[in-house]
Amino acid sequence: MERAIDKIILYSCTVYLLCLSFSGTERLITIYLTLAYAAAMLWLVSEEGTSSTDPIRSYAARILMYGAVLIILIFPRYYVLLPLVVYDMVLCRQWAGLAVAAIALVKGLFTADMEVPDEVVWITFAATLLSLWLAAKSVRLNSFRKQVRKLRDDDEEQREKLNRQNEELLSARDSEVVTAQLQERNRIAREIHDNVGHTLSRALLQVGALLAIHKEEPVHTELSGVRETLDSAMTSIRSSVHDLHDSSVNLETTVQQMLEPLKEDFHVSVEIDVSEDMPRDIKYSLIGILREGVSNIMRHSLNDTVLLQIMEHPGFYQMILHDYLSEGGEKRMSPVTGRKDGTPGIGLSNIESRVRKIGGTLQIQEEKGFRLFISVKKTEKK
Repeated sequence: MERAIDKIILYSCTVYLLCLSFSGTERLITIYLTLAYAAAMLWLVSEEGTSSTDPIRSYAARILMYGAVLIILIFPRYYVLLPLVVYDMVLCRQWAGLAVAAIALVKGLFTADMEVPDEVVWITFAATLLSLWLAAKSVRLNSFRKQVRKLRDDDEEQREKLNRQNEELLSARDSEVVTAQLQERNRIAREIHDNVGHTLSRALLQVGALLAIHKEEPVHTELSGVRETLDSAMTSIRSSVHDLHDSSVNLETTVQQMLEPLKEDFHVSVEIDVSEDMPRDIKYSLIGILREGVSNIMRHSLNDTVLLQIMEHPGFYQMILHDYLSEGGEKRMSPVTGRKDGTPGIGLSNIESRVRKIGGTLQIQEEKGFRLFISVKKTEKK
């Protein structure tokens, strides 16, 4: 908008000078041509004051500017176009053309035999100085706008960065809270098992001894009732301890701990997306399978990358353990543990047994590295 106002001011000055320099039809023609030039440059030059990024428009703007300067040098009567041309050249950083325009300006000031009246020369000189000031103002304004945009972009980028860090901190805090809860559940389970469980076991043994000693009635019957009550309490305690212990085992945390030995020698990629209510037998079986798989990778793999995916789908659970050679990687001369022989181990047998136990299917592929694909169908909850 400011550039359009500058153009209107300079065009008004130019029209006044044209009225002083020309008359009749020639005046109207020059006024319309000058208006066409000003409008064309307003469209061809971007808001930042430089030529458009479009090459065609950029070349067209340069042709118009340099053509106008050439006309002024050849035909001194068009000397009054200098303010408009100088303004555009300053905005477009056309310093060579600006030097030519300066020569034309000096020529008009110090050449007595020009076809331009002295009054027009000095008014043109003043208008040219005005165009320089307006152009410098526009350049400073554009520079200020760029700085404002940069500050705004930097601020937005910093805000997004802080938001990401905040989300990471919240996620880490939630993870720490969950870990603390699981550890507390595990501690409570141990306390119940070690204290209450042992006390009930001792009470059961004592009641059993009393039953062996006192055969007479009604003491024997009463002691039998006490024993049944203690047996029921012991069963409840065991169930509670098992539930607490099972809920204290976090699959993702356990998996990360099991993969830790691989991270020194392999590029490890992990993706886990399962709900917290995964059945206990499936969770423990997958942990056992992963333990065997990690052991086999350490003992036999010559590759450099390990991929683990444990995913929950609407109808089944899926686990993929794949060790392979990354693009551009080099095979190892020997496994991490230094063992590579043709003796079949019991690791795969244990994996197959665990998969069968939970009713899953196992696929083994050896085309690109070694890949275990395990699928376990979900059972309907009663």
